[in-house]
Amino acid sequence: MGLSKLPRKFFGLSGKSLSLFVFLWLIALVVFLAWFFSDVPIVSPLTTSSTFRFLRGTKSSEGKVVYGFLPYWNLKKVSPQPELTHLSYFGLTIGAGGELLTRTSEGGEPGYYKLDSDELASISAALKDNKQKLELTLIQFNADDIYAFINSKKSQEEFYTSVESVLLSYPFSGINIDIEYGGTVDEKLRTNFSQFIVDLKERLSEKYSHINLSVSVYASAAQGNSIWDIGPIGEAADYVVVMAYDFHRRSSVKAGPVAPLFGGKDLWDGDISNYLQSFIAVMPKEKILLGVPFYGYEWQTTSRDPRAHTFPDTGATASYERVQTLLEPETKEKLRVEESWNEDALSPYVSYIEDGEIFVVYYENSRSLSYKLDLVNQLDLGGIAIWALGYEGDSRELWETIGRKL
Repeated sequence: MGLSKLPRKFFGLSGKSLSLFVFLWLIALVVFLAWFFSDVPIVSPLTTSSTFRFLRGTKSSEGKVVYGFLPYWNLKKVSPQPELTHLSYFGLTIGAGGELLTRTSEGGEPGYYKLDSDELASISAALKDNKQKLELTLIQFNADDIYAFINSKKSQEEFYTSVESVLLSYPFSGINIDIEYGGTVDEKLRTNFSQFIVDLKERLSEKYSHINLSVSVYASAAQGNSIWDIGPIGEAADYVVVMAYDFHRRSSVKAGPVAPLFGGKDLWDGDISNYLQSFIAVMPKEKILLGVPFYGYEWQTTSRDPRAHTFPDTGATASYERVQTLLEPETKEKLRVEESWNEDALSPYVSYIEDGEIFVVYYENSRSLSYKLDLVNQLDLGGIAIWALGYEGDSRELWETIGRKL
């Protein structure tokens, strides 16, 4: 029945009242549809009752960076996947004087001597054939060395010379700086680190127009007084890699998610969605690469509870490959493996029993990774950065998820 054929009075309404009612109803419908199909704000992309609210409106987008870190200890386990756009060899260590270390107290520096390995040469050739980029990660984790290096122009001049030598000898198209300082941060160190990144970008641009610069930072870097001042770093660098993992570690006293999308400080030390807001507020979002893990952690625990207390010194890295082994039918039955889902974090976990002891394992699977990629698309970030290539084993599951979403 068309509106023109409705009775003169409908539910007690006159013709004019009915017209007004229909008009208001149509306006309400338009407002509802506009709200429903609009982008979901990062502050609350999910109701407490449904994960599907978070997923609505997400679309695959083109041009996203898929950056993968390849640690030297996984060289024999990796062949470049088609979804990858950038592979960064991890890595060479920066000394206090700016030199790239070739030896340690225990012998040869493995990151340095595997730079000339047949495995890396083969990977480099495959990347070239597929028009994928090969980059280099330069690392520094010793607090004393970092303090000396960042506060010394002389050391930085030595560093520029060392880096130039590497760039002339190997086909790298980019540099990633991964300097993680665990000491007390003063304003001098913070300012000098930012200036170091600005100067490095200028040096690279002057001599090598094709060399990109990225900087790896903690997920909390934009909120606290860390060595990283995200504003100037984000302006100077081509990309900032937000290492949005290790929210729980081997040493954690309670089991918990490695990369919780939600949950905040009420459940653990922050979450990805909250931290990303701080980055977007101070730097271009298209330069942000969200770090995603291909690994998790497992602990011996007091129960199968998702937040069970852990036993000291029992924490261990659990690669995606390791978890898939636990989920094989024979092993699953033998160890009484139970698969579970943490709705607060949007993260999977499993528990199992071995020799009478209980273990809990948090990890990343296609579902949890998919939610993170949806967030990348919703916020229109630059892409993702994976730690680490090789931890997925021979499985294509995570890569196929990346291919569908990005």
